[in-house]
Amino acid sequence: MKKAFTLSEVLITLSIVGVVAVLTIPSVVKNYRNRLYVAQLQKVTAQIENAAKQMMNDEHVDNFLETKVLSTDVDGAGTTGWQYFLKTYFKTAKIGCTKGTDKTACFATTYRNINGTVVQSTNVGGNKCIQTTNGAAFCINYNLANLTPSIIIDVNGTAEPNITGRDVFVVDIKGDGSVYGPGSADQCNSLTSGWDEGIFAYSVGCYTNIVDAGWKMEY
Repeated sequence: MKKAFTLSEVLITLSIVGVVAVLTIPSVVKNYRNRLYVAQLQKVTAQIENAAKQMMNDEHVDNFLETKVLSTDVDGAGTTGWQYFLKTYFKTAKIGCTKGTDKTACFATTYRNINGTVVQSTNVGGNKCIQTTNGAAFCINYNLANLTPSIIIDVNGTAEPNITGRDVFVVDIKGDGSVYGPGSADQCNSLTSGWDEGIFAYSVGCYTNIVDAGWKMEY
């Protein structure tokens, strides 16, 4: 004669499974999302490196800052300077985009740091910003402190979570066209002095942190 489970035994088992699921599923989802953000970041930074090196190759120079990327766009037509770089070397869905909720936006209205604090981003958007065809958005500024181009990246544009160090990062371009992360790993999501924008200041060090961890988001 086969022995069947009693109703109470079934309910106890289901309760245990439910508790385990409640405890593990959020962690699994978080880890999956973090891996997704890191993969998107790798893709975007590879695109930036390829674009910089292609421009250097096209203009037959060994230093990215010797290209016409730093030239003033006098005619406003995007034939020189950052506009030219963005328009020529990237597959863009939007150029000169802004922040907000309208159709021209490629950055979100509000950003937060990893602790939930609202982060200022008053100057994000403009003619040095694009959204690529894969949904990533980034703006380029010239960092006068170290004479390098600094790029703020939102790997999924206006989509959430819009959190520094999660889907928002800052990188610089070296003279050889390669991308690197300014700041040290422990600066990630701390208010880094010397940066005039909240999302820049809180994102400094996050790219370095991920690369140092073997392309893993462990914070």
